[in-house]
Amino acid sequence: MKQRSNYQKGPARKRRTEPEIEWREYPRITPGEYYAYCNWGKHYKDPGFRSWKCLLRWLVLKDDRLTEIATVPQWFALGDGETPHGSRRGNYLKEWVRANGGPPVRGDRLSPRVFTRRVARVAVGDTDPEKSPVPYSVVRRIVSWETGASEGQSVSKSHSQGRQCLKETETEVSRE
Repeated sequence: MKQRSNYQKGPARKRRTEPEIEWREYPRITPGEYYAYCNWGKHYKDPGFRSWKCLLRWLVLKDDRLTEIATVPQWFALGDGETPHGSRRGNYLKEWVRANGGPPVRGDRLSPRVFTRRVARVAVGDTDPEKSPVPYSVVRRIVSWETGASEGQSVSKSHSQGRQCLKETETEVSRE
């Protein structure tokens, strides 16, 4: 029987290295209420759960509202149909109306953009350790909106644009 030598003819064979196993690490901060800035929002079909989700990304801030602590996610369920659906009993519609300052003008348009580029007071908590072996922080609920839409629809009360000339018999009070 012929012995193998350590010398190899031809091109050197690359050693097989095990691929690195990656995982997405989410930050974990102390549970509590914080100011947070929603910098991103999107709805998508989650292939693992076979349902629609809305994901908001919140920059959690210190009390000075300038220093960022971490970026923390918040998810809303939007149903498992062909298109996303904001159920009347679900949290998405309730929070959307609060963020908008009133109900939608058209019932089929509930864009996550109403949440973005706004500051809110949020309650942060950890994920369930039974469901996730490595717990991380999530926004549990929006406590209050600090910026953005006010209560009700915004209406311009300016009288300077498009003002009609008053007749001599009309007064400002009788026209309104």
